[in-house]
Amino acid sequence: MRTALKIIASILAVIVIAAWTGVWLSSPGQPADRSFSVASGENPDRITQRLYERGFIHSRALFKLALGASGLATKLQPGAYDLSGVGDYQELIKRLTTGGVAANEFTLLIKEGWNLRDIASRLESLGYPDAKRLFEVTGQPAQDYRSEGKKPPSLTADFPFLKDKPEYVSLEGYLFPDTYRVFKDDKAEALVRRLLVNFEKKVADGLGADVEASGHTLFDIVTMASIVEREVRGDEDRAMVADIFWRRVNAGMALQADATVNYATGGSAPAVSLADTEVDSRYNTYKYPDLPLGPISNPGLSAIKAALHPQANAYWFFLTDDKGKVHYAKTLEEHNRNKAKYLH
Repeated sequence: MRTALKIIASILAVIVIAAWTGVWLSSPGQPADRSFSVASGENPDRITQRLYERGFIHSRALFKLALGASGLATKLQPGAYDLSGVGDYQELIKRLTTGGVAANEFTLLIKEGWNLRDIASRLESLGYPDAKRLFEVTGQPAQDYRSEGKKPPSLTADFPFLKDKPEYVSLEGYLFPDTYRVFKDDKAEALVRRLLVNFEKKVADGLGADVEASGHTLFDIVTMASIVEREVRGDEDRAMVADIFWRRVNAGMALQADATVNYATGGSAPAVSLADTEVDSRYNTYKYPDLPLGPISNPGLSAIKAALHPQANAYWFFLTDDKGKVHYAKTLEEHNRNKAKYLH
């Protein structure tokens, strides 16, 4: 009996391993560099071989079977392709029939919570010729232009939703996170305007009634959302933390948000140093109570909605551990215990 059970268990193990192997072999790979080019006149066998060498496919034989079944083997097109997010071989094959991205065009993904520095860095890495002029159009990140006796360029005439943004801060917060197709010969002004048009559609128009009902200006909502975006993950925690921050603002308490200190210093430490918290910047919410001078990142819809509709709670403090879990506290004593327990 035991022998029979062992045989059955062994057979089941072989079946599971075979099934897993089959799934793995028939699933696209995810190499770090997702760009792939097909040369004019390149035949399907050569394309298959290079896909295998680059790690986009795990099995040449299974990919050739999928290619034959698709009926698209003769329709693969030369071009430069972005193969990010391909879920299966059929999708990969279809992607390779589209002709790819034009030589003078690229895909720009702005992630939720990226700031102006992040966007400029990404544009430079993509070879965008006008990347270095981005701050000329948006204004410098973390800059208080009052101290320089000047102000960044204004686009308020074309985008009325910017009317409550102080003239002495940049466009940080308004470059809406999304995926954009950009021509390399587009100037920085044209790119920024596209991002602002998207913000207008998704936020200023899409959530305009919510902003009006909130009792806050759009600028304050975006500023709050930009902090929440960088401090916590997940819709529930964002709404909870937004409520804590709004109550701290109303009580005249310092927000003490590490993300604002990092924005002021250009750092990225998950827990800032004592010296950092003493940096003299109106973006430093350890040194100055109330909201910072302006947004510290470009928030997505989830964070903006959290700032608009905070979840009422009785907590005054929170921290995020190294696993991303948020721990709340009602008193400073409880918060200090959480620090000792969860921060190492």
